[in-house]
Order: sequence, then structure tokens, then C-alpha cells
Amino acid sequence: MKEFETDYIEKLINIMQNNELTEITLEDDKKALTIKSGGYKPIVKNKENPDEIIESVQETEIDEIKEPEENKNLVPIVSNMIGLYYSKPSPNEEPFVKVGDRVKEGQVICIIETIKLMNKVTAEFSGTVAQMCIEDGKPVEFGQVMMYIEKD
Repeated sequence: MKEFETDYIEKLINIMQNNELTEITLEDDKKALTIKSGGYKPIVKNKENPDEIIESVQETEIDEIKEPEENKNLVPIVSNMIGLYYSKPSPNEEPFVKVGDRVKEGQVICIIETIKLMNKVTAEFSGTVAQMCIEDGKPVEFGQVMMYIEKD
């Protein structure tokens, strides 16, 4: 069975983002690929046996995501695109946020570089940065947790 290439999946995700789509599905006689926005990872299912997930999507290596301690007010901040994660505006400047920093709704918390474009990520609510889950300059995947913020 032919595998879906990671580059092809990335192109589909870019099409979704550029056209404000929330879900896209590709099917042939034996497999189906569904990509949903909001932190879902692409999966390939066998159409002849819908409960079987085919391990054919080649994952890029990502750092292990640490689960935060139990706190119901912690909200994961996930990447809505594939790219490089930057915690600061430039190499010689301070990070946008650090653990323990208070953030306000609309405040820039990081940058994700995709296709040479610097995309600012802003906080969707006010709170306190509880945990950082990715290092500066590392690749980030669609749906990957970048940090946890304790919501006010």
C-alpha cells in the first residue's frame, strides 16, 4: 500500500489554513486520510475495516510532550501550523514569555516560522505561563503543545 507523504500532508494543512477549513478528507478504495484543525493528528484508516488504523503516516521526530501536574485551570496552547518555534523576537532579545509570567489576552507569546513567514501567536485569554513544552528554534508540528497557561 502506498503511504501518504509527510510533505503532501503539510501541503494539505496549508490549504486548510489558507482557506479557513476545519477538516479535509481524501479517500481511495483502501484508505482514507482525514485532517482536522484543533490539535488532531492525521490518521490513515483502512476503508475495508474502519476500526483499523494503518501506520503509514511518517511522523517527523518531535520532542516528548510533558504532561503538566493535575490542574483543571491549565490550558494547552497548541500550534495551529507546522514550522519552527521561536520564543523570542530575535536571537539577542528576551523571550516573549517565561514560566511564571502573566499574559494578557492578545499578547504575543511566541512566533512560528512557516515558509519564511513569521506568524505571531497571541494569547487567547489572560493567565500565567505554567510550563514551556518546546525549545526555541525547534520544529513544531500541527497540534503540538507549545506551552500550558493557567487561566485566570
